Amino acid sequence: MYKQEITRKHRTAFVIAIDQSQSMAEMVSFNGCVISKALAVTYISDQIIHELTLRARRDDGVRDYFDVAVLGYSNEDVYPLIDDKRIFIPISELPNYKPEIKRLSLEYHLPNGQKILRVNEQPSWIKVKAEGDTPMYEAMLHIRDMVSEWCNKPQNHESFPPIIFNITDGECSDCSSQELIAITEQIRNLGTSDGKALLINVHIASRDGEEAIIFPSAEEIDKDNRSMQLLAECSSIMPEPFNELIRAQRGNQAEPPFIAMSYNASITEVIAILNIGSRSVTNLV
Repeated sequence: MYKQEITRKHRTAFVIAIDQSQSMAEMVSFNGCVISKALAVTYISDQIIHELTLRARRDDGVRDYFDVAVLGYSNEDVYPLIDDKRIFIPISELPNYKPEIKRLSLEYHLPNGQKILRVNEQPSWIKVKAEGDTPMYEAMLHIRDMVSEWCNKPQNHESFPPIIFNITDGECSDCSSQELIAITEQIRNLGTSDGKALLINVHIASRDGEEAIIFPSAEEIDKDNRSMQLLAECSSIMPEPFNELIRAQRGNQAEPPFIAMSYNASITEVIAILNIGSRSVTNLV
């Protein structure tokens, strides 16, 4: 399980769901730059999409190893963020959307300890937004249906299963805890012959200094923290092939199985989580 090589015949799918509610306007620190959560998450998501494009590039062009879907949710609505007429977009077609080049000044540490500001440039497909409530249940309904349709296509039956990132800084506004658990369980039960879909929930810290928990084991979940426990119940268990990547981030003392979630993650930790989740565990051939 979770060992299928990723090829043009057996591509895989990535879904990024972004909370774009009003609370995402809160300011956070990111590499010496104070920006909104909404801008930070947009920048990181664009970074992941760009990285996937680079991984799929060969001498003959960008090969269709991945289908990518990016959704936003706010104001009782769920919407695609790249193409309002399509959900999954083959990775080779993303450059056709002519992303704008965004620039962001970030702080870097030189080997001698000196700090410098460097302007980063990268393609951007996603518009920044922060307004309204958090219709996470509605977002999960959309994800369930679109992932089910993708998995049911004959050409995807043997593929590495879809990986879904849900990035949020709060609780949903449109359902109870039990309803959210039920719909995420339906998503986690979808899959291909190579394994079930992986739902990775990423909760962003509201304030610096809050204790973060990243890819925890069951013993590390605070049973008195209902929000953390709910997030754990809504998340997949990371497959064994990801264990070494997670240990490299957390330290060798971390013991699997690991829950596919983070709680109170900083923006820097969000990057690490998405990098681990999107890193191929098999060769691209």
